[in-house]
Amino acid sequence: MNVARPRGTYCLKAAARCAPLVAAAGFAMATPLPTPPCGTPPVPAYASLGAQPAISILRGEELDTSVWRPSSCTGWPAASRSRVVVALAGLARVADGPETLLTRAGAVSTLRTVRYWSTTDKKWRPLFLDAAALAGPAEAGRRRDDFRPSELQAGRTFYYWVDDSRSGPMVYRVRVLERSPHRVALAEENVSPVRAFGLTVFQPAALQTVVFAQRQADEIWGLYILVRIDRQASSFIASGHEASTANRALALFRHLAGVPTDAEPPAVR
Repeated sequence: MNVARPRGTYCLKAAARCAPLVAAAGFAMATPLPTPPCGTPPVPAYASLGAQPAISILRGEELDTSVWRPSSCTGWPAASRSRVVVALAGLARVADGPETLLTRAGAVSTLRTVRYWSTTDKKWRPLFLDAAALAGPAEAGRRRDDFRPSELQAGRTFYYWVDDSRSGPMVYRVRVLERSPHRVALAEENVSPVRAFGLTVFQPAALQTVVFAQRQADEIWGLYILVRIDRQASSFIASGHEASTANRALALFRHLAGVPTDAEPPAVR
């Protein structure tokens, strides 16, 4: 599968500029280790309704020092080693609960409207230039209509295609880990490798995200998003990718929460 090279010089700039931005934002080395809401309270804890979600950003050396291992409910192997891990946790008002959340998650075509803060360009920009649900895993496969909530049943797997505004065309796989009236869990990872400057910077499954949505009271849901960049990713490109990962994760959180994705402030300026 041919994947377009990242547009512009984003990857080079990110490595040089994102790391000091994270430090300047005040993310300390003592950041608590991310723990999803799987039988225990989440870490970080959910931020208040209407507030910016709580955010934890950890790099490989912090994760290694603390011997962090992903919770089994993520579906990630316990031996997984990560270059970057980002966790967001907050509350959102969601009418009709799982139906609304799965409608938003399955509406792949609307991803082209999602915006995130680019620390490279210093402005809000589209996350994806285009996006479409796929009938199968191949990038050249037949596009189809958005996934319906009735299709997103526990144990099923789906694929979608995006034209990432930085990395070009990519295919993602989505697995429905859990679905009940009180809890939804979705896991996604890249199927396509990402190449830049003649190198494969992200192997398949190097970019992984798990979303947990759990009912707290009536229409109030806790949203917890855990994102990781695997250690197999190129250290030259992935180093300093914390700011971009955090801002993209916040865009996803807002998309699922049904709030403007380009609302101030971003996760990392």
